Amino acid sequence: MATGSDKGWRIENARHLEGLGLQFRPYARWSESWDHDHCAACWAKFAEQDGCEIQHEGYATREDYPKGAGYEWICRTCFNDLKDDLRWSADNG
Repeated sequence: MATGSDKGWRIENARHLEGLGLQFRPYARWSESWDHDHCAACWAKFAEQDGCEIQHEGYATREDYPKGAGYEWICRTCFNDLKDDLRWSADNG
């Protein structure tokens, strides 16, 4: 379980996503010019290819996000640790 001090920097990184509904889904790159993304809170790597510590599913922004579905990602650990602090809700698509 994360401590309060461990959560602080991740909360600040992801504060721009506060109050959003997120969708749990397999990772898919947002643009053909992107080959990976990062967790908006802790910077864990999301990618379609395999590799050390690469995330293949997580919580993504939905269609109602200004930049669209799958533009921002949150890893499972950060979602579980920060959902109450940042008032996130989730659906399974």
